[in-house]
Amino acid sequence: MTDPAEITIPDREMTFEEFLAWAETVPKEAGRFELWDGRVIAKRGPAGSMNAERAKHWKMKAALFVALREAVKQSGLLAHAVPEGATVKFPILGRGAEPDALVYLGNEVDGDALIVPEPIIVCEVLSPSTAKHDMSAKLEAYFTLPSIEHYIIADPDKPLLIVHSRGAGDALTTRLIADPTTRLRLDPPGLDVDLTEVLAG
Repeated sequence: MTDPAEITIPDREMTFEEFLAWAETVPKEAGRFELWDGRVIAKRGPAGSMNAERAKHWKMKAALFVALREAVKQSGLLAHAVPEGATVKFPILGRGAEPDALVYLGNEVDGDALIVPEPIIVCEVLSPSTAKHDMSAKLEAYFTLPSIEHYIIADPDKPLLIVHSRGAGDALTTRLIADPTTRLRLDPPGLDVDLTEVLAG
């Protein structure tokens, strides 16, 4: 088995398809990677590296996925909540991201799929190494996807949710939620999300 420490990030521009082919060869222990302007960047490295996940990060990420999954079940919608692992391709050439959780509508994607083509909700949990990117460049990029209605940024250090939602035209509305008793309503598609565990701290 390949030692994660021996993984070399390609030092060249790649197409999105080349990135997916490369990423399939990389063991999960090596971390998680995204494509930005044709360049591979590390979203999370192996254990012990500077961008390795802290306990409160993975706890919040898991709680957010479970809360979305339960909200989907309760809604009766033909929708699916997905934990980390799925890739989202941006219309901007040479960019793709792997959200910490997402929701998409319609039939389930094929079992061999790597990409969720039309997510409606995407979520990122902040870490010290990715916070600036998640709150600026990714905010802009996610809303270039016509299907995206909500981008949820979770801050495990506070804890806090920053919920950006598509408004009329190019407008976005932003909600800050820190109270774990708050129910997060996401319209569309019509989800009522229990934040008790997400914001438990």
